Amino acid sequence: MLEMVSYNFKIENGIPQKTSITRVPEIAKEQMDSIVQNVMIKTHSSPAEFEELDLSGFSTIDEQLEFLKKQDRVDTMYLM
Repeated sequence: MLEMVSYNFKIENGIPQKTSITRVPEIAKEQMDSIVQNVMIKTHSSPAEFEELDLSGFSTIDEQLEFLKKQDRVDTMYLM
């Protein structure tokens, strides 16, 4: 099982805002694959444009962020 978090993101008056936050604590890999397929179809993207990172080895979001920073996969300008 995987966990999924999604949200809308925008900048208002120079301040990052997250809205419509949705958290699914457990989702089957098959369901996630279906979601990814839908995103690719709706955005006219190919699998080559996506990168899959396994963050399951980290017990906190802070540990995940540190890993992503080291991989240059997060824009720290928008972290609050």
